[in-house]
Amino acid sequence: MLQRPFAVAARRRRMLDALVLRIAESSVEAICALVADRIQSMGLCEARGYVRARASAEIRRQARQAFSQQPGVDPAWEPLVVLRATERVGPLALRQLSATRTRQVGATSQRRAA
Repeated sequence: MLQRPFAVAARRRRMLDALVLRIAESSVEAICALVADRIQSMGLCEARGYVRARASAEIRRQARQAFSQQPGVDPAWEPLVVLRATERVGPLALRQLSATRTRQVGATSQRRAA
């Protein structure tokens, strides 16, 4: 008898987690383009905060789009999804920017060696 409410809650949690991940991943490219030049001289904590602050508009835009395309999602969940996607996008963007920077440094050093 208690399994049904827990199953519904678990299904809802999985759906929200998938929605958060989809929003964060679809926002990463735009956010990286937005912050790439500014975070070059920042430390990790400062860069993470800067990315989170600058990402909010893009995350909200992506969330509105995702909520309009996803049937059965309660619009009241949007602030929670935006908050969680904003927290998730910081590490994703920093990881991508770091990988891009590493590739650029590697390509530069190979050109010098040749």
